[in-house]
Order: sequence, then C-alpha cells, then structure tokens
Amino acid sequence: MRVEREPGEPGLAVSFSHHRDDSRMVRHVVRPWIRAGGSLADDVTLAASELVANVVEHTDDGGRVRLWDQDPLLLEVDDHEHGLPRLREHPDESGGRGLAIVGRLAESWGVRVTPSGKTVWATFRRPPA
Repeated sequence: MRVEREPGEPGLAVSFSHHRDDSRMVRHVVRPWIRAGGSLADDVTLAASELVANVVEHTDDGGRVRLWDQDPLLLEVDDHEHGLPRLREHPDESGGRGLAIVGRLAESWGVRVTPSGKTVWATFRRPPA
C-alpha cells in the first residue's frame, strides 16, 4: 500500500493491492485523516472499507482510495475494471451488502466510468458545529 498527498489538493490518496487485508489497512489510514472524528469518521471509514473490499472481491487488480476534506467530504475508490457495480436485491451470507451500506451512510453516491476503469464515489455531510 502506498499513501500519498494529492498535489495541490487537500486530499489523501491511498493505493492498495489485490489483497484481502487491504480494506483493513485502508481503515487504519483513512480514520485518523478525518479531522471531525466521531460518527463522520466512522461512516467514511466503513464506506471506504466496503468499497475497497468490493474491488478486491470483484476485480483482478487493486485500486486507489481518494478523500477530499471539504463539505461535503468526498470519497472516491478507483479500479481498473469497466464493469459497473450494482446493488443486490437479495444479499446473502457470502456478500452483497457493501453498496447498500455505502448508500445508507453517504449523503449521495454513484459510479463514474473512466478511461482506465471506474470510480465509485460517495459524499458525506459534516455534522453541524
């Protein structure tokens, strides 16, 4: 895993490989980066972990997590597959809950096709001060 600051942006970028432990490692990098802490940090950390787990489970390569510390906070997870993720109507014990969890935690989310694959993004509102 490689952690880097986005040049000229107030963001964090974390590259991850195609290993089952990468979602756990991403949680350890993302959580302390979110200044607000509390439930916002919990929500963003869980969403990032779920999206990384989806990349590991459904692709043949790793990807990258990016965060922008703004309001709303923006989370993006890139991978190199062009197939679009979809919500499962009937998740089971083996999986299928990740996007539903992201949908419950985030203010909004979606998928953007890119020349090199796709980006799943989610926005999170900061709690009132």
